[in-house]
Amino acid sequence: MRILMVKGSSFNREVPQYSYPLGLMYMASYLRSDQPGHEIEILDLHCHRHPFDLLQKRLEVWDPQVVAISALTCEAESLHRISAIARKINPETVVMVGGPHISACTNDVEEDMNINVLVIGEGERAFTELIKRLSNRENISGIPGTALRVDGKMEWGAPGELLSDLDSIPFPAWDLVDIKKYSRMGRAGNTRRGRYMPIFTSRGCPYRCSYCHNVFGKKFNYRSAENVVEEIKQIVDTLGITDIEIFDDAFNINHDRAKSICNMLLELDLGLSLAFPNGVRADHLDREMVNLLARAGTTNLAVGVETASPELQKAIGKNLNLESAKKAITLADKAGIVTSGYFMLGFPDETAEQMQETIAYAESTDLFFASFFIVTPYPGTPLWVQTMSTVDSSVINFSDYNYLSGYFNLGKVSGTELRRLQKEAYRRFYSKKKWKIIKSIFRLRIDFRNAAWLWFGRMRDKARLKAYNY
Repeated sequence: MRILMVKGSSFNREVPQYSYPLGLMYMASYLRSDQPGHEIEILDLHCHRHPFDLLQKRLEVWDPQVVAISALTCEAESLHRISAIARKINPETVVMVGGPHISACTNDVEEDMNINVLVIGEGERAFTELIKRLSNRENISGIPGTALRVDGKMEWGAPGELLSDLDSIPFPAWDLVDIKKYSRMGRAGNTRRGRYMPIFTSRGCPYRCSYCHNVFGKKFNYRSAENVVEEIKQIVDTLGITDIEIFDDAFNINHDRAKSICNMLLELDLGLSLAFPNGVRADHLDREMVNLLARAGTTNLAVGVETASPELQKAIGKNLNLESAKKAITLADKAGIVTSGYFMLGFPDETAEQMQETIAYAESTDLFFASFFIVTPYPGTPLWVQTMSTVDSSVINFSDYNYLSGYFNLGKVSGTELRRLQKEAYRRFYSKKKWKIIKSIFRLRIDFRNAAWLWFGRMRDKARLKAYNY
């Protein structure tokens, strides 16, 4: 079969960051290992200036039998446009959708009559079974982890089971993406200009933060250290990769495994730069772990703090040890690692004093960079359930739904005060971090284009806030 896998595009270009469509790359490799012979292409619309024109031309020329779409919540609007274009060009095309937004907000896609199949949660096994039955002209109803449209309505199969052995999943289909193109684009956690590749070494997270997704469950499921290092060695040897971004939700939860990965990389001496843009659990970073990460090539590392209020830490289910996190940030700085911190303002019933507490905490740390986001409840999270009873969800525009747009004000301050505090947070933090930013340029050996993007970050934020009338 001819299968076109499409990554949706966000219409919000506030932060010019791109990343490989790893989910689709894994689905493609899993399908290939089980059923060789299918023709597969991946089209990442986020990488193109005129994405829908390109999509239409590719559909007309190649005429795939299956269009498989993956989308985040901020890409939901593009998902519906993709399905409409695919159905218009060829009404016989099977349109299936998956990804975080579909798994969390099925109502949004159930009503789209251009979509035939939903794939919920971890998709490799369900997607492969769907393609197998389609290619054999068999009935595709009842597959675990899917929903099939029959007579206009969705019929649900049983819930899909998570893969227990992540080592059994083949490495992503690197040949289906343009590595040179992605390496020239802005990236999430690394500002160098080398050839880079993101990897997942685990899925799931045992913590129950109220604002976080549940695509891979709340159990920490991880690949063996040997399997992770073998993937890294392959992409270095065969693809010329110099920079690795690890996108795990909880890389350092299992200390022994994390340390084994670092020690094995040290033995191989690949000369890599490692980055952790998705964040690591800061209160699980001890001196030994930090030094191992640095020696293994870690250049920059993000930590999710969210709030410096102990009461809110409990309320959101994160329960971060704030003092341990601050010590870990200092250890990372002394080890030569550039650190970034993620903070959130406007949790339910959060007071101005608690927000000030978070701002002061960020100032007091040895962080190089910090982001102060407005709390945004995402579909499928406990925070969404908690807040939707007081919010008219019909007015939500998913095309601009992200931590920057500030749709919500869940705290105990006015909307004007919330935005003022956000601006104050950036001003206070970066007014004290100018030398840190300069130091990071030399530590990371970043190019001047990306250095300028970082240096004028405050200018960008100021313009963004003005554009949203904050």
